[in-house]
Amino acid sequence: MQVWQAVAYGVMAGSILSSVPFLLSRMFSLRERAEALGAMPRRVEVPYGLPLEEVMACLPAATLALNESRLPCVISPEAHRQFRDCIGSIVRHPAFQNRVEFLLSNGESSSAPEEAVVVLDIPQYRVIRAWLHKKAVPAALMGEAQRKGGLATVVFVALHDETEAVMAERQHTDFVAFASHELRTPLAALLGFIETLQGPAADDPAAQQEFLEIMSAQARRMQRLLDSLLYLSRVQMQEHLRPTEVVALTDLLSHLKRETVGLLAGKNAALTVDIPQDEGLRVEGDEAQLSQILMNLVENALKYGLAAKAKSGGAALSITVRGERAPPDAGWPATPGVVLSVADTGPGIPARHLSRLTERFYRVAKTAASVQGSGLGLAIVQHVVTRHNGRFVVRSVVGQGTECCVWLPLADALS
Repeated sequence: MQVWQAVAYGVMAGSILSSVPFLLSRMFSLRERAEALGAMPRRVEVPYGLPLEEVMACLPAATLALNESRLPCVISPEAHRQFRDCIGSIVRHPAFQNRVEFLLSNGESSSAPEEAVVVLDIPQYRVIRAWLHKKAVPAALMGEAQRKGGLATVVFVALHDETEAVMAERQHTDFVAFASHELRTPLAALLGFIETLQGPAADDPAAQQEFLEIMSAQARRMQRLLDSLLYLSRVQMQEHLRPTEVVALTDLLSHLKRETVGLLAGKNAALTVDIPQDEGLRVEGDEAQLSQILMNLVENALKYGLAAKAKSGGAALSITVRGERAPPDAGWPATPGVVLSVADTGPGIPARHLSRLTERFYRVAKTAASVQGSGLGLAIVQHVVTRHNGRFVVRSVVGQGTECCVWLPLADALS
């Protein structure tokens, strides 16, 4: 987000927050005038608590109202939509509490909003800018306990999510650093072969054909790398936004089964997709992203498994994909969930590498030379799983195979 946009949003948030108490006080002054003129009976029941909620529900920004106990007494629907389970973490954050304490310890109502930047690390990385404005409103609006009248002090808060802007800036730096490092090798190979074709191999058709095939492979490698980097950037940009669609495991695995029909054609491998019969196994998720991570895991198993089988000359590679209800006491969170697993009978991964597999561009040393992966597949899986509030675990035994498990909370458990 540009500086001028941040300033403009701050001015808008300040004007919104300033207008709330004015609208409320104006509403009550009109009511008192009407009673004095006899336009309405004096004994009218006021729906205590409703006016403040109704006014804040009309505001376009994500807003909160804090009482003198430093607790949210009203949370706007937009704040619920944008921040869901993060509101408590925002309110408890030291930077936020510091500004609230400053406002409430000051005897006079603030003339300008205070500003706080809240950085959350869990459950996802988020950067939220908050504008806080203290005002006195009729106490009748604050609930049953304050019916006697008078004024109550309220801190109005406007929240703006700046995660996307911060992540974009960080990813720009990371993209330049990582891309320049990873593209150096295939680019150097291409330049070397081009010079050879222009010089010593200029009149050698056999050498030209061989070099052109290698150059084509290196160009495809760069293309795959760039595609993976761009996809990873898009995933990271959305990581703080929880998906709202409901996806059934039966539909997800049926789609995977159709997509992988041509993937194993002519290969010494067999893929089994166990589709659950339980229609109640549903998760809140982005179906395209969940399909992508399953495809990444299947492609990894196929690529590295077949390379090992070709060297050892063993039996055909077997890959099994399952979706089932998460078993209790299996190390998963207590919340009801489902487990998607991709297991293979490949060479397995040494234990020392398992904790680093989701790092960008990390490759297991023995397979890096024989299989040219981008090193981004499992990093993408990890970021997608994090966005879905899930867990990702890789279990492997050398010589026996590897199992990648994704735990996701059930949709019914989140409601």
